[in-house]
Amino acid sequence: MKVLFLNQIPEVNNKYTFSLARALKKGGVDIVVCGISTDNYEAYSDCEIINIFNSYSSLSNPISKIISYKNSWESVLKYCVNQRVDIVHVQWYIFSPFDFYYHEKLRKNGVKVVTTIHDLLPFNSKFYDKFFHKKIYSKADKVITQAKMNITELINNFGTKKEHIEYIPHGHYMEFAENATKEESLNALGLPDDRKIILFFGQIKKVKGVDVLLEAMADVAVKHPEALCLIAGKVWKDDFSIYQEIIDRKKLAANVRLDIKFIDDEDIKFYFNAADIVVLPYRQIYQSGVVLLAYAYEKPVIATTEGEFLNVIKNKETGLLVPSGDYNALSKGINWYLDNPNEAKKYAKDGKKDIDLRLNWDTIGRQTIGVYNEILDGDNE
Repeated sequence: MKVLFLNQIPEVNNKYTFSLARALKKGGVDIVVCGISTDNYEAYSDCEIINIFNSYSSLSNPISKIISYKNSWESVLKYCVNQRVDIVHVQWYIFSPFDFYYHEKLRKNGVKVVTTIHDLLPFNSKFYDKFFHKKIYSKADKVITQAKMNITELINNFGTKKEHIEYIPHGHYMEFAENATKEESLNALGLPDDRKIILFFGQIKKVKGVDVLLEAMADVAVKHPEALCLIAGKVWKDDFSIYQEIIDRKKLAANVRLDIKFIDDEDIKFYFNAADIVVLPYRQIYQSGVVLLAYAYEKPVIATTEGEFLNVIKNKETGLLVPSGDYNALSKGINWYLDNPNEAKKYAKDGKKDIDLRLNWDTIGRQTIGVYNEILDGDNE
């Protein structure tokens, strides 16, 4: 079978896309990744890639963005027809009216559409998104959800038939954990070697709970003045002055380091290798690549009882889970790790082993191929 896998968000989802693409290729699928024309894919030269999706995000004019996005879908449609693609596997919906329209055009040309859900709806949803996402999910040949919590909502709120839904978790990121000593990492980031580094990594947006982490740090700093909270990531549709106000009000300047920027791939290893604890204080989440990176780097993890965290983290065995929005519980968890470094290391080690076993890409590749075969076999019945 020939599959076109869309990776149409620049520089965001390469790790997931190419980990799955490699597993599918290993499983015998003729897989081609459709990428953004300006994205850097040098690290993934072992995969077949066509860059026919235009870099719409670099355009400032909304009309130009829409035209660029439409033209990209036209290129995808033409490629699928000319190359006799069996399945288009989509994972993001940037402009849902066009996404649904071209899904239907693909089907009319005999191409099946598989949807992987990272987020049920965009966190910056437009007024039309719920309507078109319902149409996309209800008419997809198969919907793959990475979070069990989505299944009921897909059935009840999006009109998706139960038999069209498949739960396949997000795979691990072991292959992306790059070696660097703690000393090298601290030096590369200009961090002191006498502090305990508590890392928040990833996009900064309201649902990520950075405010909760900062409130928790006020308590942590009392008991562990050596603790340093490293916040690394780019602000996305959020107002960082809210978080700065907490830092100022709680007098946390000595206990917080801000790297508020896009973190280049080559620098990720320094952040995780420098960290003593990785904290994910999210208020809302379906699934998270950051928690998988934390386990890949064998770091103690503390996260909230939200979404797929409940299936990834085994509380008090491979990590700590606390209620979302509860900064008291979060500060107690951080303090427990700092008070019990040997237990923290054990959780990290056990967590890495557990994720490596349960969320390996060979298994996820086989499950995904099973989905492909199911919808193609349905045509032959």
